[in-house]
Amino acid sequence: MATHAPASRFALRPVFDRHLPDGAWWPENRRLSDQLGRLFAFWPPERGRIARVLYSPPDWEDHPRSVHVPGRMVKTGSFPRDDTHQLTLSLLDGSRRSITVIPPDTPDRDAQEILDGVRGVADVRANHHRTEPQPAWDNEGGHL
Repeated sequence: MATHAPASRFALRPVFDRHLPDGAWWPENRRLSDQLGRLFAFWPPERGRIARVLYSPPDWEDHPRSVHVPGRMVKTGSFPRDDTHQLTLSLLDGSRRSITVIPPDTPDRDAQEILDGVRGVADVRANHHRTEPQPAWDNEGGHL
């Protein structure tokens, strides 16, 4: 497996959209107790302090009640039948952020595509290389 720079394993959506996950994370293995500290290292402090983490049990080999992250212990929890491939980060201000978990064994190219999509890079590439005309609304001078 190729080794990636840490930043290439985590992405946050640049613009909040309540209908989409706030980010994506590609952990290196399936041990939450080993990997959660890395997620905390990627998390930008200006986005808020993470107080608790809810996880999808099928994504992980271990199911800890708390995890040591740099400087503190963080409570974790899960829903018994959750299989969403998501983490829910509860922040100190009461807000929640949803992070898609990309399975560690995902091929590099596929994982990077997901991460780029979260960053908005994939949308820019797709629009830049589009060759067919796009439909326009009446007020844009065209018709559907």
